[in-house]
Amino acid sequence: MANEPQRQAYLSALGIENYMPRMILPFAPPSVVCELPISVAAQEPSLLQDKFAPTSLSPITLTPLAAPVGNSVASEILADVAPVKKLTVPINAASILDQFETKKAPVIEPFALSLWRPAPGFLIVDSRNSSLALPTELLLNNLLRTFLPTIKPDLREEVMRWPMIENRFVSRTADDARNELQTWLAVENELRPINRLWLMGDNAARYLLDAEIKPADVYWQEHVLNSTGTGVNSLRAIILPSLVELLQQPRLKAHFWASVK
Repeated sequence: MANEPQRQAYLSALGIENYMPRMILPFAPPSVVCELPISVAAQEPSLLQDKFAPTSLSPITLTPLAAPVGNSVASEILADVAPVKKLTVPINAASILDQFETKKAPVIEPFALSLWRPAPGFLIVDSRNSSLALPTELLLNNLLRTFLPTIKPDLREEVMRWPMIENRFVSRTADDARNELQTWLAVENELRPINRLWLMGDNAARYLLDAEIKPADVYWQEHVLNSTGTGVNSLRAIILPSLVELLQQPRLKAHFWASVK
């Protein structure tokens, strides 16, 4: 390269301090000696001595500075602050994973609900307990024959199991069950409008009502479903004990008739 300063600028930009060509490329122009700027070392020694001559230094007396006014207030505030305690638990991957595990909501066991549609617009959701061999369908038949004397009720049972999707990687908390079942009820109300709804038993009421409502506190009452974002705000449900509970405790039937009539 004929322009030596430009070549040095390129090498400096590349981070190369010293460069020496090892071969001459064919058809390359002859090298020209670069006229470098006059350095400080090339100046006359007398000029340098005059420019950088030592000067006499007078001793400096250091006087202590006055303490700031706010130091006393700051020291009093800092004295009241408790020292930061050192962490006794080491921070590593195992401790972080353990914190995530402890913060998870408890997993609930799978359950099933029994569904009946004895008449158009009438839906019964009962907490199913298949471990007890009790004549729940016979009891429901007797109840509906008294409650609906003019029509023959449809007693075809549907079993809805939760979780609806068998996947061990899917979360199975109470909020998950509540979101799924309330969404199902909203879709069911859109497809087949519901004007009468019985929620029977703990599971049916616990997961189809809001999270802050305890089923035992609203038994025998009519409750308006106001789950946000599920589209079931207009539904009114009567909260009742399950058919198994009615069979095990016959005295509850008097409360049952008083609630549904």
